[in-house]
Amino acid sequence: MGRAWKRIPREVDSEKEEQLRQEPLEKGDVPAMLLAAFVSLFLPVLAVVLALVGVCCLLFT
Repeated sequence: MGRAWKRIPREVDSEKEEQLRQEPLEKGDVPAMLLAAFVSLFLPVLAVVLALVGVCCLLFT
């Protein structure tokens, strides 16, 4: 792990970043990004809301 950490570049290469932005998206990129956003953002929020509702139901009923 230590060796791999040392190989990470410390500075951001602006040319590579611009080149990556210019590349066109592949066919399945947009659905994959939407699915990743759903899994990483909406499901945890839904879990927290359900937990709060569950606690409220246990306390007030």
